[in-house]
Parts: sequence; C-alpha cells; structure tokens
Amino acid sequence: MPPSPPNLARLQRSLREIFTDPQGVRAAVKNRPAALRWITDPPPLDAPTRLSVYGDGYFLRLHEALTSDFPAVRRTLGEYEFRVLVADYLLSNPSRSSSLADLGAALPRFVRSHPLGRKYPFLADLSRLERDAMTRLFADRLLPLDPKTIGNIRDEDWARVRLILDPTVLLLKVDWPVERLWRRRELPLKAGGKILRNDRAQWLLLFRDETWVKVYEISRLEWITLRRLKEGARLGAVLARASKSVGVAGAAEVRRWFSSWVARGLIKGIEPPTRKDPMTKVGGC
Repeated sequence: MPPSPPNLARLQRSLREIFTDPQGVRAAVKNRPAALRWITDPPPLDAPTRLSVYGDGYFLRLHEALTSDFPAVRRTLGEYEFRVLVADYLLSNPSRSSSLADLGAALPRFVRSHPLGRKYPFLADLSRLERDAMTRLFADRLLPLDPKTIGNIRDEDWARVRLILDPTVLLLKVDWPVERLWRRRELPLKAGGKILRNDRAQWLLLFRDETWVKVYEISRLEWITLRRLKEGARLGAVLARASKSVGVAGAAEVRRWFSSWVARGLIKGIEPPTRKDPMTKVGGC
C-alpha cells in the first residue's frame, strides 16, 4: 500500500523548508526525497524544477528587500558584487523573522569579516549608517515642543532641567566619511564617486522629521553635547562643559546648536527639576 499522505501542516512545513533552504531547491529535495512523493511530475518540467520557481522567487524577494535597505552599499559594489555579498550573507544569516525589516540587521557586522569588507574598508561603516537610518523609520516621534513649556520654567531652574529628545534621534560615530555616499545612494550605479580612499572620522546626527530620515555631519563637540543630553544630563552641566571646551568666544556657537535643535524638532520636551535636584552653575553661556 502507498504511504498515507501527510497532513496539511506537515506538507506546508516541508515546502517551507525546501523553498527557504539557502543551498537551493535541488539540494533541499535531495535531503528530503520523501517530500517529492506528493508533488506531481508531468513533463516537460520535473518536480524539482517546478519547485525551484517558488524557491527562486523567495530568494529574489530577499535580495529585493536588502537592495531597498542598502542602496548605497549596492551602488558602491555594483550589481554583481552586491549579489555575491547578499548570497553569502543569506547563507550565514537566513531569514528568521516574519518581517523583512529585520533581514539586514546583522549585515554591518557580517561585512567586517567578508572579503568585500576588506576590499572596501569603509563598507562596514556605510552599511551601519544605512541600517541605522532605516531603523529611524520605525521609531515613534513625539509631538512638537509646546512653547508654553518654556514659559513655565523659572529662570533659576533652567540649569537643572533635562531636555527630552525625540526618540528618533540617533548619534553615530564612523571612521570613514560615508555620509556623502549615503546622500548619493539613489544616483545611477555608474554616476561615479563611489569609492572612498581616505579615512576620516565623522560624527553624525540621525533623526526623522515629518517627511523622512535626515543625516547631518556635526562637530565632535556638538555630538558629545547632544549625547549627554540624550543620556539625561542636566542642562546646566552640559552647557558648562561645552562652554568650557569652546571658550567664552564660542558661547554663541553653543547657542546656535540649541537653536538648530529646536528648529529641527530634536527637542520635544523639558523635564523641570525636582526639589531634590542639586543646583548646577552655568558658566560661559
């Protein structure tokens, strides 16, 4: 007697394993010959070839998702080398999430040890920037800063307040000037200017406004100042340290930073001090 057919759940699980096998459909069915018993095999296409239509479609969809998430990496490598990188990455990091947004999470780390990462030393920083910029799309934005909040803070309390930054704000330090490549990510593959030959550290500010993700190169001191505010340091202590670093003549520069942060919507709230908060002296501003 022929073996009884599998139940639907078992059949679906078997087909999923075949379609998603990183080695391809033919390798998958070779390891699971029993799965072919329930696949019709009429000419001119045999069962493995028919299954490959779906398996190839699955990996093409993953390639498409990574192309969308890492356009600057693709533009740097060109189509052929990018396909090589994607294929090698998927072999080591098969999709395990129901969301394609998670597919490229490990790519920046993977690039560091890949031959193409050694050929293009800036590639890890570029992929990290693209991944971090993409994740800003999924962070919730807060409502704009209410002007009444500023008016409710007493002059003597400003040194002890904490500023609340928008959750989309991310501060990234890279060893290569990859921000330029990120801005050119949508240009044609042959537009030129794809390769970085000289390293230079960049301090980058990422956030999302009402339209899309923004990336700006800022000074190291502004970056450190923003980071301290993001970590919850009191405004007076942050201003005092920043002013000490730039000197009295640079106090106007520090004020300009704050004006730009408010204008860009980075500051979304002000947490007033409590009675237990110690006093903080503000100097140089």
